[in-house]
Amino acid sequence: MSLTELLLQAKAKKAQQFLFVVGSEPRAKINSSWVSLRKSPALVTEWNLLQQSFLNGQQKAMLDTRGVVVGEAFIESTRFGFSFFQSETTMKAVLQMDSDGGKQELAFPPSVMESCLRMKGLVILSGPGDAGQTLAVHRLLQKLNEERSFLGVVFSQKMFPQIREEKGSFVYQNYSLTEGSLEGLMSGADVVVFDGVQSDEEFIRAMEFAEKGLFVICSMAAPTMGNTLRRAMSAVSEAFSEMGVARLSEVLSLCVGQYAMAGLGGDQAYAHEVLLVTPQVRHLIEHKDVRGIESLLKGAPENSGLISLNQSLLQNLIRRKVDIKTAFEVSQDPDGLDLLLKKVGI
Repeated sequence: MSLTELLLQAKAKKAQQFLFVVGSEPRAKINSSWVSLRKSPALVTEWNLLQQSFLNGQQKAMLDTRGVVVGEAFIESTRFGFSFFQSETTMKAVLQMDSDGGKQELAFPPSVMESCLRMKGLVILSGPGDAGQTLAVHRLLQKLNEERSFLGVVFSQKMFPQIREEKGSFVYQNYSLTEGSLEGLMSGADVVVFDGVQSDEEFIRAMEFAEKGLFVICSMAAPTMGNTLRRAMSAVSEAFSEMGVARLSEVLSLCVGQYAMAGLGGDQAYAHEVLLVTPQVRHLIEHKDVRGIESLLKGAPENSGLISLNQSLLQNLIRRKVDIKTAFEVSQDPDGLDLLLKKVGI
């Protein structure tokens, strides 16, 4: 099977990613699972063809000297993001194939969209590992751009799915910017997105943009929402001493935890935690009381805007998106979930 046929096969399977490692079977990521596209291993000759298809001369030179190059390209009218890695022992390429972000549905609790449509402050979206945070940010921006006029700047290390522009317009950029070029890029921006924040410095920059009056969406990987808040508090305390957490509490408007799981229909399903920053929550943040916030979430009444993970899992069960076994595997409080299910007669 030729390289072109492999890519077409991955595209036909609606793959999100295509993984090519010389010496291993070519694979495609479909609904968070990696599947083999053929039994025979990838060859050096195919590696050379892959480079010729995606890299220009400058990018090829960068790969040869630095061992890594990241970018995007159009091949036969299809937009791909790519990451090439090369060393004495490894030749690896990862292609991002879900260029329009339109192959998978994702429904948010109403309170998330209502809060984001106000376009104020800092929104943090987190999840354990790759829990679909980029997809979630894409969906939020798509909805915002259907409702509001604005200029959005999206910072992402990988190819960010193209947003169908309606009322809003978007500029896509990786994180490698000087202060001078950053100032020009941000001129006139209303919305800033930091997709896949990895360092404290990136998070601090996101918070400072929010303090300047911009609406900021920041996604990061963290096992739980509690971990997300602890990481944010640690970053701002390190940067701004005792004033850091107070500054964070002033600009943070919403924190959303997202958890991916296998759905009953074979598709990916998602559960959420939602923390609207009310005066009570702001007070808890100022006192670094993450346990208090977690307790508040677990006991959140309906229609309060606060949603616990167990409440979200219950809704997934009622709508027959997941089975009970999966719900208990995802829950961080299985006993609480059991009580909730018994309460509604499940």
